[in-house]
This record gives sequence, structure tokens and C-alpha cells, in this order.
Amino acid sequence: MKKLFISFIGLIALLTGCNQGASSEDIANLAYEWEKANFDRDYEQQQKYIYEEGSYEAYKGDEKIDSGLKYGDIRYEIYFDERIERYYIFTDFKNPNGENSVEDNIVLRKKDEEWKVDTSESLDIVRKDISEKFAREACINCK
Repeated sequence: MKKLFISFIGLIALLTGCNQGASSEDIANLAYEWEKANFDRDYEQQQKYIYEEGSYEAYKGDEKIDSGLKYGDIRYEIYFDERIERYYIFTDFKNPNGENSVEDNIVLRKKDEEWKVDTSESLDIVRKDISEKFAREACINCK
């Protein structure tokens, strides 16, 4: 009976862990790659990460640069909505191309088994609403 109970608990833990399919670190890495592509003005790289083809045309035709943006320069606050399977990531960092601070909101949706940036939904995010509605899954590079 004890082995059955332990197996049952293990199965629940496994199913719970498999529900999202991505670790917080994977999600933060994707957010970093998206931010890096934007600040490097790398149109081709941006297109790899967007959910809806043609929904983000920033820097099309611009010359790429190396912004110097590093993963460790960004604070990532990650939330997950299980009901509609969306990740909400708040990124905060100093603009590597200027003097201002950047507070970006990113929504990730699953498309063909990959997480992609939904640029349209990202525009509608209110941080306070998300942080009040969902438990924070992770905060990476938080001090």
C-alpha cells in the first residue's frame, strides 16, 4: 500500500511537471534571444521567434549591429496562465543602445510545439493585472 501511495504521488508530480513543458530557464533564454534580436536590429533573427508571420516588421532593411546585450543584464519575471497556455515575461534592463531603462512585456504562445512571441498580445499586457492574477513562476537575475 505504501509503494502504491508513493507511486501515485510520483505520478502526480510527473504530470504536474509535464503540464507546461518548458523550464523557467528555457523561457528566460527565449525572452533573451528575442530582446537580443531586437536590440541588435536583426530582422531575420526576430522572424524566428514571432508567432504570426509578418506581425513584426521592426528593423526590416536596417543594418544589424551588436548591441552587447547579455543574458545577465536582464531581469526576467515569469508568469504562466495554465488555462490558455500563455507565458507572460516582464524584462527590465538598461538599453544597451542608449541611456534609458527598458521595461518590456512579452507573451509566449505555443505554435507547432515551440514557444513563440505573440507581438500583438504583448502590447496589451498590464503588469499589475498579470502579477495580481497569477503566481510568479520565477524571477531570474532579480536582486
